[in-house]
Amino acid sequence: MNRLYLACILLLAVFTVQAQTRKLSGTVFESGTTTTIPGANISVAGTAAKAISDVNGKFTIDIATDKAYTLVIRYVGYTDQSIVIQPTDQSIKVNMTSQANDLDEVVVVGFGTIKRRDLTGAVASVKAADIVKAPTHNAIEAIQGRAAGVDITRSSGSAGAGVNIQIRGTRSISNNPSPLYVIDGVQNGGSINNINPNDIETIDVLQDASSTAIYGSQGANGVVIITTKKGTSGKPRISYNGYYGINGETAFPTPRQGEDYLTLRRESFRNDAGVITQTDAQIFNGAGELAAIQAGAFVNWMDLAIQNGRQQSHTVSIRGGSEATKALFSLGYFNEEGALRNNDYNRYNFRYNIEHKVNNWFKAGITGQLAYSKTNARRDPLSAALTALPFGTPYNADGSINIFPMGGFATGNTALSPLTDERAGAAIDENLGTEVNATGFAELTPIKGLTYRMNFGTVLSNSRRGIFNDQFSNAQNTVRYASASLTNNNGRYYNWDNVITYNKAINKHNFTVTALSSYIHSDADVNSATGIRQVLPSQGFNNLFGTEASSRVTTSGFTRFDLLAFAGRLNYSYDGKYLFQATQRWDGASVLAPGRKWDDFASASVGWVISSEAFMKNLKQISNLKLRASYGSAGNSGSVSPYGSQSLITTVPMGFGEVPVPAFGFSGSVANPDLGWERSATLNTGLDIGLFNNRISGSLELYRTKTTDIILSRGLPLTSGQSTITQNIGATLNSGINASLTTVNFQTKDFTWSTTATFSRNKERITDLIDGRNIVASNNPEENSLFIGSQVKVFYTYKKLGIWQLDENPGALSLAGQAFRFGDIKLQDVNGDGIIDPANDRQIIGGIQPKWFGGLQNNFRYKNLDLSIFLIARYGQTVKAEFVGRYNPGGVANGPDNFDYWTINNPSNDFPRPRQGNGLSSIYPNQYQSLLYIDGSFFKIKNIQLGYTLPKSITDKLKIGSLRAYATGSNIFTYSKNKLLRDYDPERGGAESSPLSRQFVFGFNLDL
Repeated sequence: MNRLYLACILLLAVFTVQAQTRKLSGTVFESGTTTTIPGANISVAGTAAKAISDVNGKFTIDIATDKAYTLVIRYVGYTDQSIVIQPTDQSIKVNMTSQANDLDEVVVVGFGTIKRRDLTGAVASVKAADIVKAPTHNAIEAIQGRAAGVDITRSSGSAGAGVNIQIRGTRSISNNPSPLYVIDGVQNGGSINNINPNDIETIDVLQDASSTAIYGSQGANGVVIITTKKGTSGKPRISYNGYYGINGETAFPTPRQGEDYLTLRRESFRNDAGVITQTDAQIFNGAGELAAIQAGAFVNWMDLAIQNGRQQSHTVSIRGGSEATKALFSLGYFNEEGALRNNDYNRYNFRYNIEHKVNNWFKAGITGQLAYSKTNARRDPLSAALTALPFGTPYNADGSINIFPMGGFATGNTALSPLTDERAGAAIDENLGTEVNATGFAELTPIKGLTYRMNFGTVLSNSRRGIFNDQFSNAQNTVRYASASLTNNNGRYYNWDNVITYNKAINKHNFTVTALSSYIHSDADVNSATGIRQVLPSQGFNNLFGTEASSRVTTSGFTRFDLLAFAGRLNYSYDGKYLFQATQRWDGASVLAPGRKWDDFASASVGWVISSEAFMKNLKQISNLKLRASYGSAGNSGSVSPYGSQSLITTVPMGFGEVPVPAFGFSGSVANPDLGWERSATLNTGLDIGLFNNRISGSLELYRTKTTDIILSRGLPLTSGQSTITQNIGATLNSGINASLTTVNFQTKDFTWSTTATFSRNKERITDLIDGRNIVASNNPEENSLFIGSQVKVFYTYKKLGIWQLDENPGALSLAGQAFRFGDIKLQDVNGDGIIDPANDRQIIGGIQPKWFGGLQNNFRYKNLDLSIFLIARYGQTVKAEFVGRYNPGGVANGPDNFDYWTINNPSNDFPRPRQGNGLSSIYPNQYQSLLYIDGSFFKIKNIQLGYTLPKSITDKLKIGSLRAYATGSNIFTYSKNKLLRDYDPERGGAESSPLSRQFVFGFNLDL
């Protein structure tokens, strides 16, 4: 028996020796590059052995020594790799091939995530690698042209300016069309302008009713979900991302100089016989004008007003942790100096993200940000620089700015210099902002498949804006006394969500049920004070007690908004081929009228993964083919301000004899007890396709959105005693197509070329207004009128056909009782009655919405070099080119030098004949509007980036993880369809102030 025991022990020892394990080491690379991949999952097939690659892409895993094993390596966005490991292998290299539009990619949707293969809604996603390619402080600007259906333009070229964003056109008329921002699960979780783009992991844009319905009224204009970076397990990973460069070569028309200016002024005195009878002394008869001309004191004020600004960004982050606790900390600084002096923006960010897994069924975490910004704005001087007389003495002998540049040529000429605001302390507009975000969550998984998550997010914000303008500032030019003001805003925002999710798989059936409650509370207070004639101008806005006592005015206000919602969602999948989703949400908004505060909104969607069917198995070229369809409704109350459904009172000054008595009266807006929700119903059909193992992949969306019960402020007759009432009195219809396509055009070990294109076309129109009639506004009808069958924002005026030529008969038409003459603007006589009048001849000549817009991204990689070229285009939009109105037919004020005006010897069709007078609007009072609204179609090379990554052999010697240097240029080249915009970037829209500039930066990314 003892011998038997001994034999068993010896046999067990032999098996133990044979089953001994050894350590296999390796490094995971991106195929064809020296770039390593941290966080890749490595497992041994048929065993429980697992490992994760570290910050340098390295891993170590235990494998048996006696036989070959299969190693499986997985990483999101890359094709899974399987490698057979022989008993003699000690170290390996793994090359991961990127997979375009990986179907296993996780997409963030409302209150959860879903794999892209199971998605039935319209969702566009942009990853971190694309977000940081544009040198900007605003992440939304960085995704311009990269997400189909999302129309993004920069709001202005001033330092720290934000963006305009619109998803699938304009649904409402008076409501802000901006989408809902969800930041790390918090709805309206702070200003997008305060988020460092380097801190963002993904941006997902939800567009159709199926994907936005879970947010109810909050998502009526689409939803932008921003997920920031989180901590990882493993040793701490320190990263630095930074760049520095210039903002320069601002595209803007230059003013006339020298003889060009003098010729226009003289031409305005030419009579119909073609003769100028006046002398220069008679023509240039302004105070000191002739003396300045004779002295040759010509000045290009535009050159003096515009500078080359600077831009820089620096971000340091550290992320790491254990399997139980993961953390990320990030510190960022951004600075931008605009093309105008004293215009700059500084922002400081601190972001943290901590998550702790207490045990297998409970985890908790907190994420948040502290952001501080300082913006120095200024009154835009470009209109003054463009129109000011092009002569004078801009600087004094000591180099300081000469406030009255013509004073040396004519005593008493006190015309202000366009540069006057650049004097120290002359014009101050300082805005300080602080925003504190904090979101805590707790997640419980009491049983398999059941999860309860509680999110509580807060946003505390405050800002202080101080403004001071001295008596010789541009702002105070007409009154010539100093003014000062100070405004403080304080906001408090809370979002509390409770979400229960249950997932259950039964054979081929997979169910996910989500139930939630959501509460939002927002309140804010504001107080301000103003005064004039500051005793000590050096005190600026810091001592309003030093202003004239009788001029001081103080105001204060408070607003509050609450929203409570409940929702449920069901996701069902059968065999991964047949998909279904249904959502129901109930919203209650405090701003609506009693009895109308609550409403319900539902959606449903289906999907069919055709490529998973048996009959598709032999079609190897098709790797993915899915049809989708959704229909649902959403509500909107955003155009109703807090207390907007009520009749409010205001103070009315009265008196009895000589005794002042305060009284109260209605503010002018009467309550509407029937004011309820706007409703938008959307039908969306989609097609997703992948060919040749997703070397070619894309999606196509067709949609139709009908919005009814649009909230609009309506004027009341004077006999009512009130001025306006807010009602549900309109409807719109949006329909369109969104398409995106990604191709891997060429891929070898050393060279890769991929392309992504997006295309969006939207047609919007008003389908109903009040009593079925158009609304022609009494105030600025050219831009404020509404027309059934047209876009929401259109331009309504006379249509310019050209300029009346010598071989035509201008006298056959008249305007305001005056016959047209040669050189006048030729307007279209719509009804052919020979009279141009507003009732019959004004027409819609364009709208601000483009017929289509798109983007094209090309990425190239050759060994360690990488190059990306990004282009955008907008076609069919009309812009109001404000600087066109600076054409001065009388030549009294200056204007752009590229305007070709009509003369007897130069029969141009662009601009009318010079005539004596004080400006375009006074010389051609009923015609000039037809010049301003022009085709704003353009094509732009938006961004080019060239980078180089140091080979791993060098970074290993330097004992760093990776190092990449790059150079980036933005707004490099713009081609405009209309020649009048060739010296202007029409992405701005046409506004004269704060044009866009080119940007060139140099930077590097370092991982330690």
